[in-house]
Amino acid sequence: MLIVSAEALRLAARVLDNPLAHRVIGNTILDLTERALPLPFADAMANTRGRVAPPVGDALLAWARTSAPTATTTTETHRVPLAGETVVVKESLDVAGLPTALGLASATDDDVATEDAELVSRLRAAGASIAKGKMTELGMDGLGLLLAGDAPINPVCPQHVVGGSSTGTASAVASGVARYGVGGDGLGSVRIPAAFTGLVGLKPGLHALPSRGYRSVAPTMDVPGPMARTAADCTRLYQVLAGTRVEPIAPWIPDEVGLVDGLGPELASRDVRRAFDRALNALGTRRVAVEVNGAASHPALALAASTRELARSAYAARVDSGQGLMNLVFGRAFGRQDGRIDEKLASLRAASLDALARVPVLAMPTTAVPAPALRKGLVRGGQDALLLRAIGAYTPLANCTGLPAIAIPCGRDPIGRPLSIMFVGVPGSETRLLAIAHAMEATGLADAPLDRS
Repeated sequence: MLIVSAEALRLAARVLDNPLAHRVIGNTILDLTERALPLPFADAMANTRGRVAPPVGDALLAWARTSAPTATTTTETHRVPLAGETVVVKESLDVAGLPTALGLASATDDDVATEDAELVSRLRAAGASIAKGKMTELGMDGLGLLLAGDAPINPVCPQHVVGGSSTGTASAVASGVARYGVGGDGLGSVRIPAAFTGLVGLKPGLHALPSRGYRSVAPTMDVPGPMARTAADCTRLYQVLAGTRVEPIAPWIPDEVGLVDGLGPELASRDVRRAFDRALNALGTRRVAVEVNGAASHPALALAASTRELARSAYAARVDSGQGLMNLVFGRAFGRQDGRIDEKLASLRAASLDALARVPVLAMPTTAVPAPALRKGLVRGGQDALLLRAIGAYTPLANCTGLPAIAIPCGRDPIGRPLSIMFVGVPGSETRLLAIAHAMEATGLADAPLDRS
């Protein structure tokens, strides 16, 4: 499959950086949101083998290792639910005294945080030590390779990518370096690496968690969220982050789930489809076809909405990679398209809520393919547009609509890569989504292999 090199992306960005190109790109992409984008070759993408040794990297940023809990100590674990635990937070969360450089190659004095993010303060109060995990440049890469320095290894399948942009967080938690992780989800940046490393990853609804001290180039699309190896740990971590009582929750299986027309398992590779079907069969929930106008073409809308915010952010001038420059070109192209973008986002949210008035949750695969193989062109900074489309075939819907969504492990493909199912709920349903994760975990499918038939 053709991989566009980093040098070619950089050159294209500079050539296209003119007002006429802005109008053409902006109109073209927004026109694409009127119809479904095809996703061909999912099986071919899923079965491509790795051709390079995995990068040797550390999931944690070295300068964050010494960030200790606050002086508050107690032996009452119900009052200090994370006592003695390390929580790896995404680099975009402020930790006092440490830089918040959002994956950029060099931090400046202005990047050093003067106080903890509110979520970090809550973690410390719960007894946790804090470490920072690597993230991709400004959170702009779903593969998890657009990083300063070496990319962290996928501990579950080392010849394959971790996913991004919460790359270091996912790698650290999946490897057992830490029990808990807090990522950030802009277009799937918690759920994609969770899916590729066998974790439970929750994207809360917009404004469900406090955002003070959480840095983002797309704040209307991007929210922090918990990642863990088990549903119970993800639940405990979310309760700490949300400032609610830390207590066990019971599994919950919805009577029925909605399968969105044009955004169902038919877009995915064969193994992803099989795992999705097996997971819903194990839950015993009824499937109902629902229509969400605009859902099938939401990735193009997500690109428009997120890159326009990037282009206006304080970090735009510090973008250096080829992919980053291309994203800036896209973002500038939407500078005069605000009305159309906002209208489409509002329409998609209304249509999604209308569907969720008929069914408790929407169900879909988390990604259309399992963790893609490492290839030389990708490791060197190139991009594969079809592959990125497959990775982000489903997850941006929740970001465009501000709805909560959860990625849950549901098996392994024949070569051992994790497979994942996703549920999307109404505003405020984070605990119900976590309860589904408990029910899914009880089926025993999290690490169950698919047969080769």
